[in-house]
Amino acid sequence: IDQMASQTADRLRQLEDIHLRSIAECFLMDESLMSSFCRAPAGIKNHHAYQGGLLEHTIMIMNLVDAIAPLYPTVNRDLLTLGAFLHDVGKIRELNFDRDMSYSDEGQLIGHVVLGVEILQSKILEAETLLGEAIPCELTNQLKHIVLSHQGAYDFGSPKLPMTLEAIVVHLLDTLDSKVQN
Repeated sequence: IDQMASQTADRLRQLEDIHLRSIAECFLMDESLMSSFCRAPAGIKNHHAYQGGLLEHTIMIMNLVDAIAPLYPTVNRDLLTLGAFLHDVGKIRELNFDRDMSYSDEGQLIGHVVLGVEILQSKILEAETLLGEAIPCELTNQLKHIVLSHQGAYDFGSPKLPMTLEAIVVHLLDTLDSKVQN
């Protein structure tokens, strides 16, 4: 797990967009969050339902981003990479996984999609402090949209349907990995 976490951190630190790299750095500096991220399952019953499954699932999607981004030059690779990293970050609060795996009360009532946007918003504010400037709203809205729409359908828990190229790609890669690794 340590090697996978280190590999993920290295990739995020290579983002070219300073705003996205600063957001990523605020996640990476949060040792408690990253410890939970590395230990969490991606699910309870479906895909990657074991400790470390969230990190494994996330790395697979990031690998898929690396494979396909060169084929689609109109897609923002940095946004896609950070979106792949963040799409399921809310699972660290949705799920209990220290002993038995179960849904937390917060997870039952709010769900990982909304929890993920809450976590992201707090890190955006930290990144703005770190940078000493506001991160463009268009960029933060696009990143939040990826998290909000990654399930791809209202029936699967997305409050929004994917409407940007990057959101569509993250949704499709998430679906691919969750079906293949079921």
